[in-house]
Amino acid sequence: MSLWISLYLPTHSLDAIFPHWPTDTPLAAVLLREKIYASTPAAQSLGVRAGMRLSTALGLAPDIVLRNADHAAESQYFQQIALSLLQYTPCLAFFDAHTLVLEVSASLRLFHGPRGLWRRVIGTLNALNVQARLAMAPSACGASLLAWQTQSRRRRVLRACSLRRRLDPLAVSLLPATKSHTEWLHGIGCETLEQLRQLPRKGLQQRSKPALVHDLDAAYGAVDEHFQWFEAPIHFTQRHELSHHIERTQAVHHAAARLIEQLCGWLQTQHAAVSTLRFNLHHEKGRHAQDPTELILKLSQAAWQPNDFLIVLGEQLHRFSLNAPVIAIELNVCAVEPRPGLSQSLFPEPTTCASHERRLLDLLCARLGAARVLHAEPYSDYRPEQANCWVPAHALPPSGLTRRATSGQTRLATHGALPLMSSQVRPFWLLPAPLALQTRDNRPVYQGASLRLIQGPERIETGWWGESAHEARDYFVAQDLGCARYWVYRQREVPQAHWFLHGLFA
Repeated sequence: MSLWISLYLPTHSLDAIFPHWPTDTPLAAVLLREKIYASTPAAQSLGVRAGMRLSTALGLAPDIVLRNADHAAESQYFQQIALSLLQYTPCLAFFDAHTLVLEVSASLRLFHGPRGLWRRVIGTLNALNVQARLAMAPSACGASLLAWQTQSRRRRVLRACSLRRRLDPLAVSLLPATKSHTEWLHGIGCETLEQLRQLPRKGLQQRSKPALVHDLDAAYGAVDEHFQWFEAPIHFTQRHELSHHIERTQAVHHAAARLIEQLCGWLQTQHAAVSTLRFNLHHEKGRHAQDPTELILKLSQAAWQPNDFLIVLGEQLHRFSLNAPVIAIELNVCAVEPRPGLSQSLFPEPTTCASHERRLLDLLCARLGAARVLHAEPYSDYRPEQANCWVPAHALPPSGLTRRATSGQTRLATHGALPLMSSQVRPFWLLPAPLALQTRDNRPVYQGASLRLIQGPERIETGWWGESAHEARDYFVAQDLGCARYWVYRQREVPQAHWFLHGLFA
């Protein structure tokens, strides 16, 4: 059984030409051939109506903000919304100039049923700041009629019998094919869709166009509906022109969220994922023009869901400062990669836990900086200062174990694995370099206090085969009068053996 979502944009022209008009320009209207084409509710409350002459509108609302209709901007705005909604279904089509329809029956399980999918679509529209009315029904035309009507807010039905009850009391004028037969239908007392369905079918076909009967049957799901599906572009590059200058990073996040929603819809059609996004923040041109500010968003693992990008973007913008006001934001995708397939199973997949770890790493890197989030990469050497190696977390590949050759030697990078070492105790903190200690009565002295050896020795002897010097050490666990413990060692096979502090116990 088919299930459709219809998206009706009652203020499409205003949204495309006056972004954020409910707060920025509440008193505004769009002109077409010197007549009012669309107006805001505030303008309508003053008497401004569609089709009114410009002079009359100015007489009613002298402070009204007027702009000419821009069909190219409206079309681009409509396509941006369609691109964002492709993340829910590839079956998306333009029903008319202000309505989109989505066939979502194949997406219900993925988004946890009709209600879960409904909420996700509403969340995307809120992120895009789109003024829309949604409806859900077993037919595309029926869903569109429910979205267009204003008699009831109950616009979500799942069964054909429920759809019939919702459509019957609606005005017959809602059906697009009845526009040219309005007077005739009113003359015979046909006011609702139920009354239209009760007319003799043969006589209705003779007195009207074939499209009227077809649209009526399509609304009730009696005939199949065919659409030309919206096709996403091959390459993704989107630019969002701002209605006003942006000087705060919080506003940048809101504008960038619109582009990310479009990106995720495009990635869904390509069945791809991306790990690096490049935002170009364009500044005002003129005498003091500046080059676009570049904002790079890097993830440790390729993603395709909006939240994976938005959380990291929000943290990164907290540490980002704008050198000049922003007038436009452009999003470019550096490279895409095939999305890994996920299998359905009874128990949680190991890859799910790894994905959660990657998201946490991305969040920490965005909040603290990539140079401050490190991952252990133990080196195959018995000397602690050689074995203790750390690399940025983003440098770790997604796979659990990788081998890299460095100067002819093998370095092991194990995700979550401990380096191979002896069973002896090891300190929590290792000093960057061993600290030479003084001695008193053949005992090491640290910060003026003699240390008592309580465990050891542990002998380490290595380095005789390589380019570095031969190292022979005896490690001990030492303790001071305050019971603080230290990891110290004494040199061997040298004329004058010295003590060194190498680590601190927690």
